[in-house]
Amino acid sequence: MSTQGESLAGELSEFETQFEPRSNDDDALWEVLEIVAERGKKYRVRWAGNDPKTGRPWPLDWVPKHDCTDHLVEEWKR
Repeated sequence: MSTQGESLAGELSEFETQFEPRSNDDDALWEVLEIVAERGKKYRVRWAGNDPKTGRPWPLDWVPKHDCTDHLVEEWKR
């Protein structure tokens, strides 16, 4: 019988994104609030914050799956 922690680790490995942290991530990464859709090798994401020119939320965007962290994918798959 497996424990809950082992079960979660097993589930995560099923949809691991292969996200690879890089040294310039603090400067190059944009914050994503959530994944809202999935198509092929991409996720549609909702960006954090607002466009300073319009004051409105950033538009939804399709990004490669490998650009999303395991945490975002885990939340999406729930």
